[in-house]
Amino acid sequence: MANKLTRDLITVQNRLYAQLESLSWLQRRLAIKGQLPPLRGWATSPDVLLRLHTHIMATRHQVIVEFGSGASTLLIADALRQNGSGKLISIEHSDHYGAQTLATLQAERLEGWVDLRIGDLEAWEDEHLNPKDAEKPSRWYPLSLLEGIEQVDLLWVDGPPGATCLFSRYPALPALAGKLSPNAEVWMDDTVRQEEKDICERWANDHDFELEYYPLEKGLGRLTRPGVPTAAPTPMPQTAVSDRDDDAHPERALGLDFSLPEERDKD
Repeated sequence: MANKLTRDLITVQNRLYAQLESLSWLQRRLAIKGQLPPLRGWATSPDVLLRLHTHIMATRHQVIVEFGSGASTLLIADALRQNGSGKLISIEHSDHYGAQTLATLQAERLEGWVDLRIGDLEAWEDEHLNPKDAEKPSRWYPLSLLEGIEQVDLLWVDGPPGATCLFSRYPALPALAGKLSPNAEVWMDDTVRQEEKDICERWANDHDFELEYYPLEKGLGRLTRPGVPTAAPTPMPQTAVSDRDDDAHPERALGLDFSLPEERDKD
């Protein structure tokens, strides 16, 4: 028992060091003047945000769509501004969190780089991995929010919340499959969770993508077109994860939680 406790404490310590290093790198890359939003709890982890920001600046993507606004919205907008071109269409279901995102963008004068679209989740009637007899019926963003979107270079999926229904993020690629550019990439956050892995694998099979996972704090799935040259991932601080939630986050087994109180159990 003592040996396991020691190993878990060392793992937690190493994870914290890696995330602090990722956060330090991220802050050096950003051109914002204020503080970053909280990056614990349900928010995208610093190592994923660092990779996302670096990737966008290297590839100079022109049309980016994200599902689920927040810290990623600020980071993507900053990368686009530093590049001097591009647009982010950010899809959000919550008026509250949408207003927070907009206020953060305005404070940094980044709102011109983002088309923030907000709409309540509604019934999803098309194919879904959520069983027909599931306790929670399938819901997703209003399809009207996708009007006018074309030639998407990067699709970043971090919503809707997992509590919406089983496999809540599945509709993202089916809904936008006909709106992607020939070289488009799809990135899925939180692939430490099996649901997100199942979604990625279904997307890869159904839409002719190659799938790769990155062992970051909460996991990252990257889908790319076969035969299309892709930018090699930039070496960055990483923390190994496993498929088991307790192994991936031993701080939870130790009774530690690094999220803010209002953020817990919302993802």
